[in-house]
Amino acid sequence: MPEGMTVAGAPPSGGAAPPPGAQPGEQPQGQASGPGGAMGPTANRGLEAAALAKLAVYAQGMSTVLAVLPAGSDAARDIREALNKIGKHVPPGAVSQGVQMSEAQRNLMQQRQQGPQIAAMRAAQMGGGGQPQPAQPQPAPAGA
Repeated sequence: MPEGMTVAGAPPSGGAAPPPGAQPGEQPQGQASGPGGAMGPTANRGLEAAALAKLAVYAQGMSTVLAVLPAGSDAARDIREALNKIGKHVPPGAVSQGVQMSEAQRNLMQQRQQGPQIAAMRAAQMGGGGQPQPAQPQPAPAGA
């Protein structure tokens, strides 16, 4: 065969063979185009699952708030709209009840730990000067 000619289906000279089942000229899946061959960032499935669990807990909280709002109010309408959008990502049953409870407990513990710090920051912002003063004992009324 003369030089420069290739057999149909054979890889071009100097190039790598395409993976089985790939069409000629098609970019193999999982490989970046261009020189270097570096792949893009990949999702961390554990972090994604934790984020979806948090989202499910927040959606459950929003449902609780929605139940006490007047049905025709603007807030109720907006919450219903948000829940419809969130529901696409965490439909009922997508995150187990145990995972939701664990996430809710984690949130509660975090709030309890941050409570004193938040109170101190609020007091400082309001001009309270930091730590609250302990209550002074009141003297007993005279003539009692």
